[in-house]
Amino acid sequence: MTDFGNEEIPLAGAVTNAGRVFRVGDTVRRPWGAHSAGVQAVLARLDEKAPGTAPRPLGRDGQGREVVSWIPGDVALPPFPDWSLTDDYLASLGRLLRRVHDALDGWMPPAEVVWNPGFADPQGGPLIVHTDVCPENVVARNGLATGLLDWEFAAPGRRVWDVASTARLCVPFTHPSRRDPATARFGEHEIRRRLGILLDGYGLSDDGRSALPAVLDERRRAGERFVLGRVAAGDEAFAHWGTDTGRARLAAERDWVAGLPADLATQKEHGWAGRGSTG
Repeated sequence: MTDFGNEEIPLAGAVTNAGRVFRVGDTVRRPWGAHSAGVQAVLARLDEKAPGTAPRPLGRDGQGREVVSWIPGDVALPPFPDWSLTDDYLASLGRLLRRVHDALDGWMPPAEVVWNPGFADPQGGPLIVHTDVCPENVVARNGLATGLLDWEFAAPGRRVWDVASTARLCVPFTHPSRRDPATARFGEHEIRRRLGILLDGYGLSDDGRSALPAVLDERRRAGERFVLGRVAAGDEAFAHWGTDTGRARLAAERDWVAGLPADLATQKEHGWAGRGSTG
């Protein structure tokens, strides 16, 4: 690894902590918040059970900031590069998410930690899930997903909640108006095919696949509440969601998700049925 000494290099891609996340040597520093203790506990569990799938927790620095290890690799930023749009990348992301969930399954976090409610599963769940797996939060090597970054929105939830969130942000299984220009060329048949690749990579259970349409709508509502809450709070990074154009995009997404078929993830003509395992 390159030794950067004490130089602080701003990192791109952050939204909620924009301008406050830095690389220092082989570490990453970010503000310590109410949820940082929980994040450090999750990362410690993953470092023990699935090393390399997330940064290692390194406590706090002299300025009181949260410190985690730097994970070398490639991170896709908009406009997303071609390597991050391949079937192999998407399948590997499903496998990575499954490995992370399996490592966290059965783990009891410290009782005193507080979780971020931003994208939390409204039904709660038996394990701590990431809730915000987007391309900007995935480290890849040789075009395959290897690690998940930015666990600040981690919270108790269901496996299918994290799968649905990942599908929305990475397939991207959303209304066309919400897609990055690099994925705008994907037609609806291609988007559904890509969803199947992610689900098969994860090995989502038949029960999870049956629940997916409803969970996608729950996750949509959580995302809408989050962005409109940031608008109400005066967060300039989210101001566009309060405009007529932004609200129209939210409405289009609402209608698009409402129109999804109940057998979305189990349609035999797509070859998806019966390919799940657990979760």
